[in-house]
Amino acid sequence: MQRKSWRKFDLWLVLLALALVVFGLLVLRSATLLSGSVVSRQLLIQGVYAAAGVGLMLAVAFVDYRVIGAFAPLIYVGMLALLALVLVAGTSIYGAQRWIGVGPVSFQPSELAKLATVICLARYWASRGAGARGLRTLLGSLAIVALPVILVYRQPDLGTSLVLLAIWLGIAFAAGAPLKWLGLILAVPFIGFPVVWGMLHDYMRRRLTTFLAPEKDPLGEGYNLIQAKISVGSGGWWGRGLGNGTQTQLNFLRVQHSDFIFAVLGEELGFMGATALLVLYGLLFTRCLRVAARSRDSFGQLLAVGVTSMLLFQAFVNVGMNVGLLPVTGIPLPFISAGGSSLVSIFVSLGLLQSVLIHSQTRRYDTQPNVRVPATLRLRRSRFPLGWAEGSRPAGPGSLVDRPAPVGAGR
Repeated sequence: MQRKSWRKFDLWLVLLALALVVFGLLVLRSATLLSGSVVSRQLLIQGVYAAAGVGLMLAVAFVDYRVIGAFAPLIYVGMLALLALVLVAGTSIYGAQRWIGVGPVSFQPSELAKLATVICLARYWASRGAGARGLRTLLGSLAIVALPVILVYRQPDLGTSLVLLAIWLGIAFAAGAPLKWLGLILAVPFIGFPVVWGMLHDYMRRRLTTFLAPEKDPLGEGYNLIQAKISVGSGGWWGRGLGNGTQTQLNFLRVQHSDFIFAVLGEELGFMGATALLVLYGLLFTRCLRVAARSRDSFGQLLAVGVTSMLLFQAFVNVGMNVGLLPVTGIPLPFISAGGSSLVSIFVSLGLLQSVLIHSQTRRYDTQPNVRVPATLRLRRSRFPLGWAEGSRPAGPGSLVDRPAPVGAGR
């Protein structure tokens, strides 16, 4: 029998997530506002998915994350099966085949693939000892993420493919992968750019060239980027007020409820509103990394790093493309953009982090726990020190620290 440390439940993490959801619903209401109506269909659907996501987060928090990790191979196979099913029987919208319909409800398997990739990569790296985390392990992790990346890319969905690679990079770095090999792998696309350019879809090439010179096609490919920058720039310090943005309400800004919702926020809430959003993100990411600092095993730590990498990359890219610093991609803004699959998967990810906090402190009555902590784990050293490990020094590079529970633990 085990006793769960529910006192470790991070209420601040939940409150920050809910604050972001409320923020998103307010902006989404303005982005989808119709004359003569108070709420839109997209707003109602987003609210329902938010409620479902909170419920799933609490349910996942009840489950020991190590039990979920034990099913990582099945999760991986199921993820590949769903992604393959999309290519065969998926619903096509705007030229992209990314959704599967189940009755009146449709969902995007690539959003679930992000969470599945976090679990599988974290489990893979955690199962390797610190001394075995060399080039072979790094290539093995790259092979794990390569299959879902290829399947997602064929939908086509370059944005989600990049998110999966960002998850891989964050987990590999935190797990202690050799930096020289990580740098070499990251340099390959730049060295072989002509080959990569030839593999891109036509619309992807146009987006890259449009990013460099949007004014050359102001009414075509460059339209969205130009209008997004105008929207953000016209907001000033305090914005025009919710529902009063001319770019938004007069429909100059397209795809305003998903890809370009940050431009809506920038126009109607201004610099201060955008800053408030970024502050909320910063606090949320800090709480996620706090989970990594408090986890007693490498699997829990890498889960937290993977979730943080996923959310941080999505927020960075979405904001960057709205202000003209990055090419336009279909990456949603976490908690803010309309999209039920994305919102639910994010809440489930937070549920996993709560499970790490709650269950990593459990103790068995009949046996002493064996806590295996890689000494070279980068999050373990100086940046995020653990109070329980203070004063203990590993025997040498690559060694594991076995720390028994104190007398009476779990009683």
